[in-house]
Amino acid sequence: MIYYFSGTGNSRYAAEKTAILTGDKCVNIADIYNGEVTSVVGKANVTGFVFPVYFSGIPEMVKRFITNPEIRNNLGEYVFVIMTYGGAAAGAGKMFADLLGREPDLTAGVKMPDNYVIVYDPATNDEAIEILKAADARLSGIADRIINREKYSKAVNGRERALTAFMYPLYGLFRTTLFFRADSKCVGCGVCVSACPEKAIEMKGGKPSWNGKRCQHCTACINLCPKDAIQFGLLTGRHGRYHITKLR
Repeated sequence: MIYYFSGTGNSRYAAEKTAILTGDKCVNIADIYNGEVTSVVGKANVTGFVFPVYFSGIPEMVKRFITNPEIRNNLGEYVFVIMTYGGAAAGAGKMFADLLGREPDLTAGVKMPDNYVIVYDPATNDEAIEILKAADARLSGIADRIINREKYSKAVNGRERALTAFMYPLYGLFRTTLFFRADSKCVGCGVCVSACPEKAIEMKGGKPSWNGKRCQHCTACINLCPKDAIQFGLLTGRHGRYHITKLR
């Protein structure tokens, strides 16, 4: 079984491709939490995790999921982790292993198109397509290793651990919902409500309202809005948007 978490679709893409290549099944961790999926049967002897790197660490929902005793006590004989990122994985793999309570048999990273529109412009369409071509080749190689039950991981050096130690606390600060808003382009379609993995958005008076103090900071609401109407802070209004289903 392959469990994944995804905001703008990069990790979902990686999980689905890996599942096809290895003959397995994948399921969205958020769908499990929200009761939308109650039973999915994949390979019992293999457990995979696919997720994006946030602030050189792992998403809070993934953290919550892998520390659940029911998950930790029912891992397959072979465990693999695939991390997607725009820059680098830093110490995210080490963080994952520590939280899971065991070293995965395979830990791999896959560069995917940048999507953190809160700080910078995402990859252009042409850039994203080229990055995904390279990601396809990378995922095919990873899938071969999984099929052959190979042991594989890259050692995390001191600089990478230090980067995670410095950056990851900022993730907690940025998970606030205080700076989200819908601007005048909003048409009240509700796409942001259905896109939010934490169910932290509801419609009030025909406009989205963030009903929780914290979210996953996955930027799904910003990037999936068909009118580019969701903003966070002061910079997103100047930036483009990214979602993998807009490509190809």
